[in-house]
Amino acid sequence: MRNMFYLLAALLALGVGWVYYQDVAAQTATISKLRLVAEDGLVVEAGTVIDDAFIEEFVVSQPMPRSLSADFAWALSDDPVTRINLEGRVFGQDVPAGSFLQRAHFFSEPALDFDLRIDPGNRAFSIPVEPDRGVGVFLVPGSRVDVIGPFVDENEQIVTRVLLENAEVMAVGEFDDGAIQRETESPEYQNVTMQAPKAAVEAFLALEVLSVNDLTLVLRNPCEGAAGTDCVGLLQ
Repeated sequence: MRNMFYLLAALLALGVGWVYYQDVAAQTATISKLRLVAEDGLVVEAGTVIDDAFIEEFVVSQPMPRSLSADFAWALSDDPVTRINLEGRVFGQDVPAGSFLQRAHFFSEPALDFDLRIDPGNRAFSIPVEPDRGVGVFLVPGSRVDVIGPFVDENEQIVTRVLLENAEVMAVGEFDDGAIQRETESPEYQNVTMQAPKAAVEAFLALEVLSVNDLTLVLRNPCEGAAGTDCVGLLQ
């Protein structure tokens, strides 16, 4: 009986210790956000382009308790992907020293209108999609996709057919910037905008009306068919 008491006491102590450890871990956990250096008189002027030298001289990492993450959700997190995506960004407004960096400070360089991003000879078009079909959350602007649809053949059987190959995704819902889309947790969208050669788009639209159900986007490896040795991960 005494041994059982000791065992229960040990388990209770272990439980209390674990709860205490979790509480301490939660209190001491930190996150890091990006901000400008706190330098007297420093104001980053609108039109300033961010490059490696700018990041090294004027951008610092600011640690803070994880408990404040919700209050600072608007500030850019300090991680390798965010730092890479900052390069080439242009300040669209004057930003004073010490300010936390946020998406609202920038616009992309070059700041081209959406229609000017369409390659010569191509046409842009949008199709309705369901995010839980195909590649879903992995689809971002710049992705290469095939569009597949179901059809009824001459034997009254349902068959699938590739309507469009290697189309470039220009926008996913309202997001035409992959970096911004990745920073948005579980972004919702109901349509995807792509570009492809004019003849391919016309053929696609003629076939689309004959499909008997929703279309599916399938993600391609961007290295497929690419020349050179810079691409990795593609099985030959």
